Amino acid sequence: MMFETNLPLIVPADRQVRDEIRKEVGLFLRQQKMFPPVSYNSLNELAGTLLKRYGWDRGYRAFVMVCCGNEVWRDIVDAIPYSRRMLLLPQCLKNSHFCKARQDELGLLCSECGNCSISGFLSEAESLGYLTIVSEGTTIATRLVESGRVDAVIGVGCMEVLKKMFHAVNKYSVPSIGVPLLTCGCVDTIADAEWIKEEIRHMNHHSGFRMLNLNRLKEKTDGFFREGLIKELLNLAGSPTDDLVLETMLAGGKRMRPLLTVLAYEAFSQQPDSFNLQHLALSVECFHKASLIHDDIEDNDTSRYGKETLHARYGVPVAMNIGDLLIGEGYRLISECRMSPHLIKECLRVVSQGHKALATGQGVELMARKGNTIPTLKEMLAIYANKTSAAFKVSLLLGALAGGAEKRMLTVLDCFSHLIGRAYQLKDDLEDFRPATEVSSFNTPSALIALLHEKADDTDRSLVRGSLLDRHTSNLMSLMEKYRIREQITTILREQIEEIDSCLLNLDNIGLKLALHEIVGKTFRDYI
Repeated sequence: MMFETNLPLIVPADRQVRDEIRKEVGLFLRQQKMFPPVSYNSLNELAGTLLKRYGWDRGYRAFVMVCCGNEVWRDIVDAIPYSRRMLLLPQCLKNSHFCKARQDELGLLCSECGNCSISGFLSEAESLGYLTIVSEGTTIATRLVESGRVDAVIGVGCMEVLKKMFHAVNKYSVPSIGVPLLTCGCVDTIADAEWIKEEIRHMNHHSGFRMLNLNRLKEKTDGFFREGLIKELLNLAGSPTDDLVLETMLAGGKRMRPLLTVLAYEAFSQQPDSFNLQHLALSVECFHKASLIHDDIEDNDTSRYGKETLHARYGVPVAMNIGDLLIGEGYRLISECRMSPHLIKECLRVVSQGHKALATGQGVELMARKGNTIPTLKEMLAIYANKTSAAFKVSLLLGALAGGAEKRMLTVLDCFSHLIGRAYQLKDDLEDFRPATEVSSFNTPSALIALLHEKADDTDRSLVRGSLLDRHTSNLMSLMEKYRIREQITTILREQIEEIDSCLLNLDNIGLKLALHEIVGKTFRDYI
């Protein structure tokens, strides 16, 4: 169901009306037990229900939406330390006639002249440990959120800015509270000082919620890939083979897979064990690096991370041997974890299933290349589910199992992995096949080529096959534009992202849910 988006952006002038709406919204939502994040349309629907229930002025719908959004995030924000929060104030609160503040790239540098309310708010927040910014718009706040420097935002602004702020922070599922200005006009505005101070001070010291900050978890994950620790856990003694293993494990990459394992493990584990976590993270990276070595051989790629691939330098036999060794080490690392035999068995089962799925998907792709056939879009999505989705599934389920996740949560993570794997590959296809660039590989099947081959008429279908054989990028680009292939794949990708959101509604672990939403927001930011 869709709702009007051009709502009147009215804030009740009467403080008693504002307080009544805030109070009733809080009581109502505590009974509903809604968990964030909540979409704009859901807030719109909720506001409509409350307007009808309490007989409030329909012009206050947008204001009620702000209050609903605040209460949905209330318990989360209240559990986050002040030192991990940001207070975002608008410059329009300053006294335009007497303000003595200077400007820098982050915004207004308050001189605490006392001619407006800004210095009081800053003093209150900074004494508690807040990061404070006085700036118009949401660009700087969004950058700070993306950088991981803050876990929650208290934002003050006109209703129009709060609407923009909602879309910015909701994309990354950042816990946030919005306080609307009482007047607008971008100069000498007025705010509800008591409301702002109340939000600044709000804290629940007894909450059991724990925020899973991705930046900090990434730092922790990267710490597992120190040379000394790798040598210790992989029993490397300095042989030529050991040296190549070490080089491979230290090579570049985002280490997304071990990060997902660490994330899931910490989300569910009541007492995280660093020994187990190191073994699990390293095992996942062993499997990943082995798959890259084998992929490079199968694709005959000569570079990886800006360096020559192993088989290009030392030949296929040496590279195959390193890949095989890493697979064996990955299984050994899991087997040595300090967990029950049943749990180790389940972890090995998940990895084995992922290993088989990866080989199955790769096998379909290799046979298509060998036969010079173009898979259908349905077949391409199946390949993506086997190859890319399997990697997400192994990473998340391994950490969740070891952390003690219930079966129902494992099912949700399985669903999430399936959807994000396919979406991730569709996004890669769209970015690899752009008019401004050349096709990344004519030998690798693509969802765009698959759909183009399906949609084209007989004459154009022959042209597609010929252009692939002759590596004629311009022909393929023209045909894609003719059949609007990029638009159709983009639509499919956005549908996948919507399914991911629906899937995560079933995830009860709120810390993990927010972290996965953040990953989705950052990965697919151009499509949300």
